[in-house]
Amino acid sequence: MQNSRPRAAIYTLGCRVNQYESQAVADELCSLGFDVRDFDDVCDVYIINTCAVTGESERKSRQIIRRAHAQNPSARVIVMGCYSQLHAEAAAKIPGVSYVCGNRNKLGAADAAYRLVRGDHPLGEILDVERAPLEKMTISRSDRTRAYVKIEDGCDNNCTYCIIKRARGAVVSRSVSDICAEVGALADAGYREVVLTGIEVASFGKDTGESLADLIHSVAQNEKIKRIRLASLEPTVLKREFVDALAAEPKFMPSFHLSLQSGSSRVLALMRRKYNAAQVVSAVRYIKQKIPVATFTADIIVGFPQESEDDFIQTCNIAREIGFLHMHIFPFSAREGTVAASMDGQIPENIKRERAARLKEIGQQISASVYESSLDGRARDVLFETPHGAYQVGHTPEMLEIYVRSQRGLQGEILAAVPTSYRGGKLYGELAEEI
Repeated sequence: MQNSRPRAAIYTLGCRVNQYESQAVADELCSLGFDVRDFDDVCDVYIINTCAVTGESERKSRQIIRRAHAQNPSARVIVMGCYSQLHAEAAAKIPGVSYVCGNRNKLGAADAAYRLVRGDHPLGEILDVERAPLEKMTISRSDRTRAYVKIEDGCDNNCTYCIIKRARGAVVSRSVSDICAEVGALADAGYREVVLTGIEVASFGKDTGESLADLIHSVAQNEKIKRIRLASLEPTVLKREFVDALAAEPKFMPSFHLSLQSGSSRVLALMRRKYNAAQVVSAVRYIKQKIPVATFTADIIVGFPQESEDDFIQTCNIAREIGFLHMHIFPFSAREGTVAASMDGQIPENIKRERAARLKEIGQQISASVYESSLDGRARDVLFETPHGAYQVGHTPEMLEIYVRSQRGLQGEILAAVPTSYRGGKLYGELAEEI
C-alpha cells in the first residue's frame, strides 16, 4: 500500500438506514487505515451508497457514480445499495466502477477498497436478499447529536407503488441484546438520544419473537441514554397495548412519524396498505388520550392512480384531524417494475403538482398552529444540536425545533427552555435558568 494513508469518501443517497450503513462502512474503512474524507475531496476510493425508491433516485445514483469518476479518473469507484442490488450489471458498466455489491454485504465494500488500493482486483457479488443473513454491522459515532441505530432490515409489505421489498428482502431483525450493546457503546461515546430505525420498524421482532416495546424498555435501562425515538412507523403497529407501553416509558419521546401515504381508505386499498383511514384516526386519538403532548409527522403521496378530488380532500381532512407538525409530501412517481406504474387512471402531472401545492399550504397552516400551541409558558427539555448565528438550535421531546439565544455553545446538552414566540416560521425560546 502507498506510504500515506489512502483517502476514501462515501456518498449516501436515500433513507436513514442507508445513512447508518454508510457510517458503519466508514468505521470499517478507518479500521483498515483509510483517511475518510468529504466526497468533494480528491480521493483514492469513492463509495456510492445508492437508492432506488424512485426512478429519479436511480438516475441520481448513476449521476453521482459518474461524478466520482470525473473528480478523479484514476480513483476506484465502488457501488453498493438498492440500485446496485436491482441493477448490478448496469452499475458495473458505468465508467470508472471497479466493484459492485448489494445490500447484504456492504461491509465488503470497505474490504474491496483496501484490496483495490493494494492493486488487487476483487470480484463484486450481489447476495440474494431473501437468503443472505443480516450483516453484523455497528456504528461507533454519528454525524449528528442524536444517533440512528438500525434495528431491522427488509419489509413484508407488498405495496403497489414500492420496489424496496425486492431490493431489501423480507424482514430480518437484529436481537435486542445486539442493539443494546451498540446503544451502550454510543452512550459511552457521549450520545444521549437514539433513534431506532429500519426499513419497516413496525415489524421488528416478528421473525425472532422479540417485540418493539421490549426493545424500547431494554434500551431505556441504559442510564446514560436520556431520550429514545422511533423512526417511521406503519400505523398498524399503534395498537393500544403498544401505545400503553410507550406512554409508560419516560425516556420515549412523544413524536410519531407515520408512514400514512393517504387519508382515503379507497386509495389505501389500491396501495395495498394494511389499514384504513378510520383505523389511523382511532389510533391517533388514543395516543393523544394517553400522551397529550404527542406530535405527529407523516409521509403522504398525492396523485396516486385513480385518486379522485374527493380522495384528495379526505387526505386534507385527515391532516387537519391529526394536526401534523410536518408532512413529507410526494407527488406519485410511477416506479418501473411496480403494479402502480401500469394501473389505469394515472393522474396528469399538473394535477399532482397542484394537489401537492394545496396540501403543502394546508400543512404550513397546521404546523404553525401546532407550534403556536407550545406557547403555554411550560418549560421543555431541549437537546441542542447546532449553532445558528446568535442562536443555539435544538429539539424538544415533541420534536419542535426551537431557537435559543446563547453566548455559549450548547451542542449535545439537554437543557430546559421555555418557548416564548413563534415568528417567521420559527419557534424561539429562552433557557429556563435565565428567566
